[in-house]
Amino acid sequence: MNQLEPQQQQAAPEQRRVFGLRPIALVEALGMLILLTLIDVIFFEGNRFWDVNPHPFWIPVLLIAAQYGTNEALLTALLATLFYLVGNIPEAPEGIDHYDHLYNVAINPILWFVAGWAIGELRQRYMRERDTLVKELDDSQQREELIADSYKFVKNRKESLEVQVSGQLVSSIEAYRAAKAVETLDPKSVMQGVERLVSSVLGPQKFSLFIFHDNKLTATILHGWAPNDGYAQEIDSFSSLYQSIVGQQETLVIANEEHETALDGQGILAGPIIDPDTKRVVGMLKIEQMDFISLSLNTVETFRALSDWIGTALINARNYQTVKSEAVVNPERNLLTYNYFKRQSDYMSKLAKRVGFHLSMLVIKVNDSKSLSDADRVTVARQIGESVKSVLRSVDLAFDYQTDGEEYSILLPATTQEGANIVREKIAKDMEKNLRGKDVTFNYIVSALHEAR
Repeated sequence: MNQLEPQQQQAAPEQRRVFGLRPIALVEALGMLILLTLIDVIFFEGNRFWDVNPHPFWIPVLLIAAQYGTNEALLTALLATLFYLVGNIPEAPEGIDHYDHLYNVAINPILWFVAGWAIGELRQRYMRERDTLVKELDDSQQREELIADSYKFVKNRKESLEVQVSGQLVSSIEAYRAAKAVETLDPKSVMQGVERLVSSVLGPQKFSLFIFHDNKLTATILHGWAPNDGYAQEIDSFSSLYQSIVGQQETLVIANEEHETALDGQGILAGPIIDPDTKRVVGMLKIEQMDFISLSLNTVETFRALSDWIGTALINARNYQTVKSEAVVNPERNLLTYNYFKRQSDYMSKLAKRVGFHLSMLVIKVNDSKSLSDADRVTVARQIGESVKSVLRSVDLAFDYQTDGEEYSILLPATTQEGANIVREKIAKDMEKNLRGKDVTFNYIVSALHEAR
């Protein structure tokens, strides 16, 4: 294609025409005729080659006809006739018929016109064919470029769709995993799952989760917030956002003029998190920044569904934790509950003082517990219970020391602080033996709750 472009560029420029004639052809024809006439005057008899056959004026006629076509050829034939006959017609010789003399005078001009017309037409046909070929070449090149551009467009579109489908698949998988994290009964895990779920499903750059407490909304999740962001982390009852979310339980979208006023620059999308049983507001989900093209009716409906789902998950986790805190044994970890630990430790301390026996406590703290999964936390907690049963006495009790499951305590009745240190070593060895392969370490703290005299 590159080799054809120079030919196309040479044939494409069209010379300027005056009355359908190229001025350059007129200049060339006059130049050749004047040159031939001067040659005749200087070197020959000056009768304009009257007796020369073939006549030299054939040269400009044929050249102009072959180069420029019919119109220029006929003009050259006319000029050649004028140069040939004007002031140069000889008298008829004696004995020559009038018509024979007229034939001798007119034969060359007639042949010039006929030859110029014939050769000019051939040239014109060639030029038409050439123009047709150039046009077809241009059309072919345009079609080729169009096909190439269309192919590139289709290819890019295909790759874009592949990336989009792949991204949707990855997002769907991530959303499924995040949804599983939300469907748990641990409030802390629910919060972590909520953050992953909102990021996977809606993909905002900045969002937050507020919990309703003490008649105000307090932020508990701040995703993507920068230190210089002016978003409020507490929203009281005087705020228009609070009144719309808590009072009217309305989902606010910045595209609505009234909602924009209620949002007051605190976000682009906000909605209440409602207890499905009591229909009371327990929190608020708010999006501060997301792509403009992502904000659609479908996004708003998805946002509402997420808010309902989060509300159900939070209430279920709270209810479960409330019931669990009132129980004696945590069924997940096979340990005595933290609520029971407070009552039992108070009772054992008072009993130790009255009866007069030693009472020590061993606290086991999991290092870097945030890096552990929920399953690993349950495994660690259950292993502590098993170690207490296998290594210690039946009167030694193991508890959840805090409700988040990061610390555990063991009450050691009739055990001095020195004896508690021996227990600590036994527990550490048994834990290390049974948790081999788990990337988890512990910190042990021994304290004396009561020392007998």
